[in-house]
Amino acid sequence: MNRHVRRAAISAAAASALAASLAATSGATERTPPASFQPVPAGTHVKLTLLTYLPAAFSTGTATLDQLLAGFERLHPNISVKVESTFPTLPAVQQDEAAGATPDVVQGTFDGWRYLVSGLGAVDLTTTFGPAALAAEWGGPFPYATPVTRLAEEGGQVYGVPWTLSTPVLFYNADLFKKAGLDPAKPPATWAQLRVDALKIKKATGADGLANACIGEGPAEGDWCLQAILDSAGGHALGASGTRLTFDSAANRKALDEMQLLAKDGVMPNLTSTQVSQEWATNKLAMTINTSAVQSLLLSEAHGGGFTMLDARLPSFGTAPSAPTNSGSALFILSKRPVAQRAAWELVSYLTSPKSMTTITEDIGYPPLRPGLATSPSYLATWRHTNGLVKVNLDQLQRLVPYQGYPGANYSQIVTTLANAATTVTFDGGNASSVLAAAQSTATKLLT
Repeated sequence: MNRHVRRAAISAAAASALAASLAATSGATERTPPASFQPVPAGTHVKLTLLTYLPAAFSTGTATLDQLLAGFERLHPNISVKVESTFPTLPAVQQDEAAGATPDVVQGTFDGWRYLVSGLGAVDLTTTFGPAALAAEWGGPFPYATPVTRLAEEGGQVYGVPWTLSTPVLFYNADLFKKAGLDPAKPPATWAQLRVDALKIKKATGADGLANACIGEGPAEGDWCLQAILDSAGGHALGASGTRLTFDSAANRKALDEMQLLAKDGVMPNLTSTQVSQEWATNKLAMTINTSAVQSLLLSEAHGGGFTMLDARLPSFGTAPSAPTNSGSALFILSKRPVAQRAAWELVSYLTSPKSMTTITEDIGYPPLRPGLATSPSYLATWRHTNGLVKVNLDQLQRLVPYQGYPGANYSQIVTTLANAATTVTFDGGNASSVLAAAQSTATKLLT
């Protein structure tokens, strides 16, 4: 029986850009819940609804999810799961609530996670299931990267379990570096060095220097990647309280002034996703910053173009290390009945287990949020050997700066306001101070 109800789908271009090959998973056993957690009684049947964007966003998403849920239902024959698939998910939650059919578990993106809590009633996992259950979730033989455990936490309370995410990675054409007399083993570590290298490559080969998916026509989804650039300069989009926007800070202005300089020098053209793909595949683009979710596509195009693709950390501003933030999603529980909450927790625990994370990494390409899996022969050691471009993401997970999701129902409009301001400064020559001040004023009115 088809368990899926497809609500909507993202564009075919985005889906193909995020595709990865289906692979088999390890058959290792699952973790044992802590003694303090009481599972659903064997004689009680619970029906859950999982709202996720995996089938809508990835060509392998349906097969991957079916494999995961089949494994879960074999272990939990008294719990059945119906899937709703749409992207984005939060508007669908609002529609379901209005219809009196709130989903039990939601794959929510981090831009709106605060609204999932304040406006849509996501369960406080710390209070509902207790610290012991969370400790078991985060730990075990393959613990989560510590910074990742804090991505959906506020006031010491955890509301979501991170599931699929990446960090911004600098992918580059090693052959173009060689043609320009540069050492491919020494990619630019700073934005200043990136500018120098890109100009050399442009002069020697005619290729464009950098396509920056954090800003402009071909951005990564949302403003997570842009926030990484602002954070790397010492700035932030949101104050520590989580209620005050801080677009117009000196550090944010510094970051966008540097981006504007790259654009003015011709180092960083404003390319669409289609143009990036075309230039990358034909050896006309030296570097691109993007999520690892497009890594498989970039590698395929590099092979087709006959060049070697390598990767590096997000560049920094000067000597201070860069501050990679995260894309992606966490799993949130919206069930109201205690027995459904317990069933939902068992589902969340299974979907974020070592075995399930191995499946997600092999099938889709997201880095394992339990980094030890990458070197385990029982899980991803073989995959890592044949997919070498994972180390940068794993390293950046260990020093992750949490994406700042905006509070209130207008979070998406706030994201767009900041993203548009960054584009205006970078590519239209706007004054960073006045543009960011105006954006902050506009976005502040959207806070609820």
